[in-house]
Amino acid sequence: MCGTVKAATGTGSGIIGKRKIHDVDGLSERLRTITNRARIDLRFLHEDHSRALIVERTRDAGMILDVGASMRDHLGALSGTVETLDINDFGDYPDILGDVCSPFPADMEGKYDAVIALAILEHVYDIPAAMENFTRALKPGGMLFLYVPWLWRYHGPKNLLFQDYQRLSRDGMTYMLRDFEDVTLYPLRGKYAARMNFMKLWKRKVEKRFGGRINKLLDSRVSDWRNTVQASGYFAEARKPE
Repeated sequence: MCGTVKAATGTGSGIIGKRKIHDVDGLSERLRTITNRARIDLRFLHEDHSRALIVERTRDAGMILDVGASMRDHLGALSGTVETLDINDFGDYPDILGDVCSPFPADMEGKYDAVIALAILEHVYDIPAAMENFTRALKPGGMLFLYVPWLWRYHGPKNLLFQDYQRLSRDGMTYMLRDFEDVTLYPLRGKYAARMNFMKLWKRKVEKRFGGRINKLLDSRVSDWRNTVQASGYFAEARKPE
């Protein structure tokens, strides 16, 4: 019986050896390493100043690709030349009409010092393809800035001008950024504040009036770790290897 187990098969029961078709131990360790290598920063948990951080980080950038006009309210603060990209044509916007899931043309390869895509990737149908485009568009050492929701309601319009496909957990974010360096995740809202944010009036009425004070009070009841993994979403910054 050593090293064997009883198992039922289509032809009856018998004693068979355990079949190992993959290096599952090695894979589990690699996935844990990918998640653990990301730095978690709680500075925006209850006061989101992620766009101000982007402005600071891109101060020396020459070319910036802003997907979906994520920085529309901060364009004047960005020091570099900004090109916007969108799949929908709104007349004076975007500069580039295209699909982030389809291959970018050769003249966009290695063109940008920074790529910004805030609240964009939940709306794309093929995240790996979009990430490949972002990676190729960045110069070596270029910065990638993302925000992707985690605990958040469906928010695509009824006319499907754009769709709402997916959410990403902390682990999903770190795996998506596995080929980048200096990966930092900034959770937004914690366990209880994220749940309150499902109410449409929460951001407009409570957070606008009280800032992050009520959210901070709610989330103080649980650990930093719990707030980290039960966030409403994640802002992330990462650097393309040189």
